[in-house]
Amino acid sequence: MSNQSQAHETVAWAKQRLDDVDAIISEVEKTAGKLKDGARVQADAALARLQASRAKVQDYYDVLRSEADAVKGGAEEAQHALETEWVEVESAFQSFLSAAKDQAETVRGVVVARAEAQRRSWAASFNKLREQAEDAVEKARGEFDAAIKRLTDEAEKFQARIGEAKDAGDESWTAVKAGLADAKAVHDRTIQKIKDALSKVL
Repeated sequence: MSNQSQAHETVAWAKQRLDDVDAIISEVEKTAGKLKDGARVQADAALARLQASRAKVQDYYDVLRSEADAVKGGAEEAQHALETEWVEVESAFQSFLSAAKDQAETVRGVVVARAEAQRRSWAASFNKLREQAEDAVEKARGEFDAAIKRLTDEAEKFQARIGEAKDAGDESWTAVKAGLADAKAVHDRTIQKIKDALSKVL
């Protein structure tokens, strides 16, 4: 995998995290007001932690995106920092769930919103992988078709020269053999590209 494609996958992963924390915060903000007394204080504290972590996640995402766009180093550091901050997001989320444990509908709403955000992110990632695979297969098919056309052209030349002279036959036969070897090499590369493209999707 190239550094560029790895960087873009890391950006997609970071975007999923950002979408996830946004969904959590949105639902927590909607439901924290329904809690009473100590539970409300705990929920507000958890919300503050989530918002602080969200700001850091946004910063890391921005760094990763600029690194991927410039295709330079440092994306691993930003990803590590984001992973570390994600532990804080999960911890704050669990604190909120603990504070809201008596409000089943509230907890359910937050969990459903988070699951929906994750589903959308996964669907977007899958669609992007599918598009990349389709592009790779189409490109490989074009290369294979071009190689087959070259082979066909050489075979036609060979056929036309068969009756002309014995010397020309040897030359043409060499060209056809070279064309067959080229076509086989392109075929093998094409099949490998298709397998690689499909392995990204599966």
